[in-house]
Amino acid sequence: MDRITSLGSVINAPEQQKSLTLAADDRAPGKARTFTRDALTTWGVEDLLDQTVLIVSELTTNAEQHGRTLNASPALPPRPNGKPDDVITLTLTLQAGVVGIEVEDNSPDPPVPQIPSLYATSGRGLRLVSAAADAWAACPKDDGCGKRVIAFVKRPESPITS
Repeated sequence: MDRITSLGSVINAPEQQKSLTLAADDRAPGKARTFTRDALTTWGVEDLLDQTVLIVSELTTNAEQHGRTLNASPALPPRPNGKPDDVITLTLTLQAGVVGIEVEDNSPDPPVPQIPSLYATSGRGLRLVSAAADAWAACPKDDGCGKRVIAFVKRPESPITS
């Protein structure tokens, strides 16, 4: 967590920031990837694009699959106010050559890395995040309803240390 603390200013006082709220459905990871590509291209950090898109894809997939509130169903219609029951919020930030990635969902359960079988078609996402990110961690959301997963990708010459 010390590495996350030293990178905290990327999230708390970014030079650039963009957020996207998505319905927690099977289209969320694709929309999150497109959003990420557009943001990083606009910010001029295309050199961090592949790593960041991989992390965003894995974290939003996890949020879509495991981040629902108890008893929520993807087949349920939106609430009367038009908002879906379960949402994923992706926030991207940039400061001094470091991209911050925050994915929030409605489940309080922390992400747990799996040890998949040799032939499993899933269960490797958090291992990919660990390999691609300079640091990552999960914590409860400020309102206590769900969690935040935070990851960082930095340029080798970034003055912010991890």
